[in-house]
Amino acid sequence: AICMRIAAVILAAGLSSRMGASKPLLPLGDRSLLGHCRALFAACGLTDMLVVVGHKAEDVGSEARFLGLRVIENPDYRFGMFSSVQKAVSALPADTDAFFMLPVDIPLIRPATVRRLLAAFVAGNGVILYPTFAGRRGHPPLIPAVLSQAILVHDGTGGLEALLSTYPGRELAVWDEGILLDADTTEDLQELRERQKRV
Repeated sequence: AICMRIAAVILAAGLSSRMGASKPLLPLGDRSLLGHCRALFAACGLTDMLVVVGHKAEDVGSEARFLGLRVIENPDYRFGMFSSVQKAVSALPADTDAFFMLPVDIPLIRPATVRRLLAAFVAGNGVILYPTFAGRRGHPPLIPAVLSQAILVHDGTGGLEALLSTYPGRELAVWDEGILLDADTTEDLQELRERQKRV
């Protein structure tokens, strides 16, 4: 088997303005949202996991370190998510082949989804891979590290999505509505809690 170095980036620097509490630390079942994101990638055998912190950096950073994650601080987090993406990309190990990019508020993705993306990447030809459910793209995309430079020099217009859309990508259908479900508001979080109980 070709051994590829795949990293996972968890974006946890945002303001959580609509939630009124620090999103990465919110409980969902027996762990925080950040804990769920870590568990997802750990279940798929990934060891290079880093989390970008900004808002409430100290609290989120201590939870991240408790979870054994590498912490990258983004002092520019108020400028939006793309600034966190750039901080993360510049901190990736040099021999990274590809990386997942996951906002911390999308915590209920199935490990099978990530494994499917990994398998397709190893077998594929280095295009960006997007999971889809019912025809809609979700998270996390798996991004080839060859695009790192393009991300670092991009001015941020339209965010990561706009930039990635200019490069070849492939959609992979997965049986996992979790790729679309984010905890943006307290209602969303309640819905995720209900859903988790049913799983």
